[in-house]
Amino acid sequence: MPLPLLSLLFVPLLAAADPCAGIDRNLADADKAALAPLIGRQLELRGVTVRESLRRGDWRVFLIGARDADDSFVFYSADPARQRYVDAIGVFALPEGEAAIRRWLTESFAAMPADLAGCVAHDAARAAKS
Repeated sequence: MPLPLLSLLFVPLLAAADPCAGIDRNLADADKAALAPLIGRQLELRGVTVRESLRRGDWRVFLIGARDADDSFVFYSADPARQRYVDAIGVFALPEGEAAIRRWLTESFAAMPADLAGCVAHDAARAAKS
């Protein structure tokens, strides 16, 4: 009986250690290359590269780089090939600090899964420091 009780204590600690646990970060290089011009056309940017991809359910968030533009997060609530982006924001335009970014995300994108918002906030805070 003590084993399940211990697991209840440690599982939340492990999840808290990695805010991106359960978030799909896998996107093949070929898929990144195919998405880059599509995102570029939607944002009217040239030289777009997809640096990171985060996915949970239908929601997708891409960290992109572009010629003559700051790195930005681009938010989609569905497949980017079928739907225009919901919003985009430069890394340096985000609020300061992981907690503030997470709060902004949950207020701005109420339908975004909470764990995806936490992962984006973590990555955005890290990107802003570099």
